[in-house]
Amino acid sequence: MLEYQLLGIPVLEWIGYVASVIVLVSLSMASIIKLRWYNMVGAGIFSAYGFLIGAYPVGIMNFLIVCANIYNLYKMYQQTEDFKVIEISSDDKMLNHLLDFYSKDIQTFFPDFKSENGQIAMFVLRNMNVAGIFIGTTEGNSLRIDLDYALPQYRDFKVGNYLYEQLKNQLSNNNIKTVYCNSKLDLKYMKEMGFETVGKDGKSIIQKSL
Repeated sequence: MLEYQLLGIPVLEWIGYVASVIVLVSLSMASIIKLRWYNMVGAGIFSAYGFLIGAYPVGIMNFLIVCANIYNLYKMYQQTEDFKVIEISSDDKMLNHLLDFYSKDIQTFFPDFKSENGQIAMFVLRNMNVAGIFIGTTEGNSLRIDLDYALPQYRDFKVGNYLYEQLKNQLSNNNIKTVYCNSKLDLKYMKEMGFETVGKDGKSIIQKSL
C-alpha cells in the first residue's frame, strides 16, 4: 500500500506531509493543552514515518516527543487548579486595559459588545491570573450577557464551568433569576455551560436559570 501514489506522490511521502502539517498547526494553538495534543499526534505520525523510511533517529526522537507530551498532559490533567470569581467595577483600570488589549479578538466573538457604566463586571481568576472576563447588564430579574470572554490560553471550558457554578452566589444580592445572551453567540460553548434556546419577545435567545 505504501508503494501506491496519490496525485503522483507516494503514500509514504504523504504521511510525512500530514505529520508536518499537524506539528505546524500545533504550534499555532494558544491553549497549551491543545498544543500538546496536536503535537503528540503529529509527532506520533512522524515517528511512524521515520521508522517506515528507515530514518531511525527521526523515529526515535519523535517517539520520545510523544512520551514527553503524554507525561506533560498527564501532569496537566492531574493538577489541582485554584479558581475564584471577583466582582469589579465596570470602570476598573485593569478591566479597561484587558478590554483594550484583546479588543480585536473580543470583536470576533462579541461584535456588538460595548463597555458602559453600570454594567456588572467580574474577573475569573485561575491560579491567581485573570483567565476570564464576564460583563452583563441587569434587566429586571434577568442578566443579559454582554461579554463572556476567556483569554486565549485558557479556552478549555474550565473557566466557563467555574463561572456559571459560582454566578448564582455572585448575583444573589441582585435578585437575578436567569442569565441570557444573543443566539448568535457560540452555541456549542453556551450549551456546554447548560444554556437552552428559548423564545423571548419574538426572538430566539440562549438562557440559563440560576
